[in-house]
Amino acid sequence: MAKPPTANPHDRRMEATSEKLRAALDRLVRGDGQCSNTAIARLTVAALAREAGVGRNAIYANHRGILDELIRARQQQRVPDRIITIEDKITEQRSVIEDMQQQIRQLATENAGLMRRAIEAERRADRAERRSAQLTKEVDTLRRPTLLRSPDGDTRDADTVTLPPMPRGP
Repeated sequence: MAKPPTANPHDRRMEATSEKLRAALDRLVRGDGQCSNTAIARLTVAALAREAGVGRNAIYANHRGILDELIRARQQQRVPDRIITIEDKITEQRSVIEDMQQQIRQLATENAGLMRRAIEAERRADRAERRSAQLTKEVDTLRRPTLLRSPDGDTRDADTVTLPPMPRGP
């Protein structure tokens, strides 16, 4: 029976670090890591290194496979973030639409009130114009010369009297 080759200390240390990084990455992706509050929001090399208890340089220098897994996990996390962002935008836009519809209803109500007031003002203006025409006609009638009659009703001896002109108002 052949003995399995013994790994040197460097290989064992690399393997142990790799296991720590994979376990830390799994915790971060699940959201139950030690730094989960910040790690959930951002899957970064720094967060992974803190979670695994190793230096960032070790990840960059010796564990490119873990780095690639981190990038894939970050990309998968972005898709739900985009969906949430889009849903938030839709919710916000619906709120804006509701506000605008309410403003439209208020403006329509205000517009109807203003229309009623304008129509009533036009009616009053028409009445005032008719009354002004009537009064002008009466003034013109009063300014015409009239014959003065004698007490017996005879107009032959009466003189024609002209009334002084009435002052015209503005």
